[in-house]
Amino acid sequence: MLQDKKAAHYSWEEAIAILRKDPQHRELIHNAYLTADLHDNCRRFAESAEFAEVLNLIRTHRSDARDVLDVPSGNGIAALAFARAGFKVVAVEPDPSDSVGRGAIATSLSLENLEARIVDAFGENLPFASDSFDVVYVRQGLHHAMDLKAMLAEYARVLRPGGLLLGCREHVVDDYESSLQEFLDAQVDHQLYGGENAFTLSDYRAAFVDAGLRIIEEIGPYDSPINLHPNTPELLAAKICKSVPGRILSSILPESTVFRLGMWQLKRSNRPGRLYSFVALAS
Repeated sequence: MLQDKKAAHYSWEEAIAILRKDPQHRELIHNAYLTADLHDNCRRFAESAEFAEVLNLIRTHRSDARDVLDVPSGNGIAALAFARAGFKVVAVEPDPSDSVGRGAIATSLSLENLEARIVDAFGENLPFASDSFDVVYVRQGLHHAMDLKAMLAEYARVLRPGGLLLGCREHVVDDYESSLQEFLDAQVDHQLYGGENAFTLSDYRAAFVDAGLRIIEEIGPYDSPINLHPNTPELLAAKICKSVPGRILSSILPESTVFRLGMWQLKRSNRPGRLYSFVALAS
């Protein structure tokens, strides 16, 4: 694990630059779509099973959607993917960086001759009129909230009646003491920039309710390609069957049964930072 008493003094851009240079974290950076190759990051996300499932959820719950708010947009992988899919996109990102922020979004859009409005703002205070969007898409953003209830209230405000909020890949912990600390200690980026966080499942749920949003689907760990990335069912099957318990069980059980048992255990694990996604509708 990276250790540095001045870790929190690094910016997000500086932290990613450090991790990009470290061969030990090459796979982490690649899976996070944060390599120096913006075009490849955007292409891989747009073609991913994760984004295909996001589009499926939109088709299922808001088939007439046209206006999408991507917040926070980061380096623009989702903004570009939505623009490629024909949506009118507004990308909100407070970081100006040419590598991981608004500058990267602008570069990515320009490379593909696509358009999206790029706005400097935080989720808790959006500069948009009420009832402005059909979809609010949040990928790994709710757990960074300075005020989770205020953030979700803003998302609910800017959604049109019946609008869809997708809160994807949000970290869940059991408490704000040992569980949260265990999660933070395992995050190499947090050791550098100090900006990671997570909430309990009950606090996520309560914040949705307080915002007037109705959760219509709560997607648990490993239950969807959205939460599964960077794994695939095939990769997980191989990992489970090659593990020590998997090898032992495989000597007496079919591998398909070993895989099902392994998945059952994974989905019920209380590992700090496990991923949940939320599908909610505005009233």
